[in-house]
Amino acid sequence: MAEGETGKEPAAAEAPTSAPAPIVETQTVRLVLRWLPFAMAGHLLIGLPTLIISLVVAYGTFVQARATQRMQQAAAWPFVAYDTSNYSDDGKHRINLTLTNNGVGPAMLGPVELQYQGKAMRTPYQLLEACCGYRPGQAMMLATTPASKVVLRPGEQIAFFDLRDMPDNAPLIRRMESERWKIRVRACYCSIFDDCWTIEGQQAKPQAVPQCPTNWQAYRER
Repeated sequence: MAEGETGKEPAAAEAPTSAPAPIVETQTVRLVLRWLPFAMAGHLLIGLPTLIISLVVAYGTFVQARATQRMQQAAAWPFVAYDTSNYSDDGKHRINLTLTNNGVGPAMLGPVELQYQGKAMRTPYQLLEACCGYRPGQAMMLATTPASKVVLRPGEQIAFFDLRDMPDNAPLIRRMESERWKIRVRACYCSIFDDCWTIEGQQAKPQAVPQCPTNWQAYRER
């Protein structure tokens, strides 16, 4: 061992301590936080007009689609009316009860109910018994047509009750001349778009309904 050496190992060098975070990083974060609201506001100002334009276009498309749908419905709108007459177009004396489609689209007829003095008449024979003295088996001439579950074309008319002036019908015709005004008819019909209406009586304004009633006592031709 050399002279002057003590025999101890030299002390290890001390580990360097970590340097504090640069002040510049803290300043950068503060700067970002300060300007972040302004950046977000800028993005909002840029995106807001685009959002408004998109909403306006979407609303315009909806309005146009709705208008197109209404035009299609109007182009296929039926208008069914009930009427009674005592002479045909060719001048022949006969008592008619009719339904006519005065609209521009086909009418799908639903149930038809006929009442006399507040009581539903299920058949024309029951009506003639109640109003006009008809007896089962009595000779007469009566023409009938189905008034429900049929389609009426625009301008088409059906006479669902047609009592003709013939010798066998003379007593019934005389009674029906006055009693026909006591008959109340109501009907339901729908368009090809499944829009439905009901009418009651002559010159009736159609009333829109979700669907045709199911609780009417339907009138039948026989």
